[in-house]
Amino acid sequence: MRVPAALDRARATIPSPLVDVLRRLGEAGHRSWIVGGAVRDVLLHLPREAADFDVATPATPEQVGALFRKVIPTGVEHGTVTVLSGGLAIEVTTFRGEGRYVDGRRPESVTFHTDLEADLGRRDFTMNALAWDPIGGEFRDPFGGRKDLARRIVRAVGNARERFAEDGLRPMRAVRFAAQLGYDLAPATRRALRGALPVVAKVAIERISEELGQLVVGRDAPRALGIMRATGLLGAVLPAVAELPPPVQVHAVRVLAEAPRELALRLAALLHPLGASRAERILQDLRQPRRVSDEVAALLREHACTLSARGAVLPQAPPDVRRLLSRAGPSRADALLALAEAEARAAPARARSGALSDVRALRRALAAVRRDAPPLVAQDLALDGRGVMTVLGAGPGPHVGEALRHLLDRVLEDPALNVRPALEDELRRWWSGRARGT
Repeated sequence: MRVPAALDRARATIPSPLVDVLRRLGEAGHRSWIVGGAVRDVLLHLPREAADFDVATPATPEQVGALFRKVIPTGVEHGTVTVLSGGLAIEVTTFRGEGRYVDGRRPESVTFHTDLEADLGRRDFTMNALAWDPIGGEFRDPFGGRKDLARRIVRAVGNARERFAEDGLRPMRAVRFAAQLGYDLAPATRRALRGALPVVAKVAIERISEELGQLVVGRDAPRALGIMRATGLLGAVLPAVAELPPPVQVHAVRVLAEAPRELALRLAALLHPLGASRAERILQDLRQPRRVSDEVAALLREHACTLSARGAVLPQAPPDVRRLLSRAGPSRADALLALAEAEARAAPARARSGALSDVRALRRALAAVRRDAPPLVAQDLALDGRGVMTVLGAGPGPHVGEALRHLLDRVLEDPALNVRPALEDELRRWWSGRARGT
């Protein structure tokens, strides 16, 4: 098949170690091909990491190993080895056929062969069943993947029900591609999603979570989430969200659509109707990285203060803004503003203008507080724990932390108090009142 112009232009940009691997395989009588997502992304003019090119070959793993000095048997039982060449790690996989899938993820057996088209036929979607030989100048597209790219369609190779039954991660990959590329699912592929839900349930939660993370930051995540809602896939992956009343689900997706394409912000937007504690548990159950679940929970704990679209009053007085920054951490100010603005933009038309005006006022108030750089955490106080014990004439204990929290609260109200004499006087008053039980 004639090589598309995009591939022809890209020949000069292929990493030279990859070309060397293809050339050496070819010279040994094993004509090999760049396959899958790398070919798709070149056709779509999308960036691709130099090491993220997969090679398919008729050579067996043993034959590949004999041709190269540094080979890692990363998945040799499935025909895959990693060739280390010129600083790159290049995955080379033997053309293969597959036995029955019994666990919804892996075939019970594989057989190696020399038929490129048969190898492409076992892949998930037509846009990934592409092969390119840049040395021989040939392109293979036996299932119409290039046409589907032009039509902006995700279509399963062959029978969609069979493809999904083989691998329960493929339904998530389908909607993830829809989110990333802004594509629709072919009708038969979409219909097959619902019947694949039992197989999805067999997939390791970490793999599902990884796809979900890529999906929510996709440029058209709302489209993908709509497909998930309509087909039941949302209930299989995020049952707590699927159980929300439809208007609440719609609102959450609208907030997500308005939020910046950052993982924690997008997840916070989607999960915000559930509250901070429940959202944190969901993300922990999904095995999302701890930093992500912690960040989402921190954002949602403060987001309750920024729901002007629901009638709450945004903090604008300097003491309230200082307390907000103290609780959330100064580094989260921009993320909190982004989430508040997304909520405001997702508000009903009648409330949107006022909500956005409130967010702009909060942005100005936050900027003013950050410009003044007041003390916001206990470490900023002019009196530390040792100083507290000296003033009180008391040893270490819970009272030290209580004292520092009290002093910080007073300083957040009035930063001018953050000098040692004033803090010592306030500490003595607090300690005396504490002793009287007042």
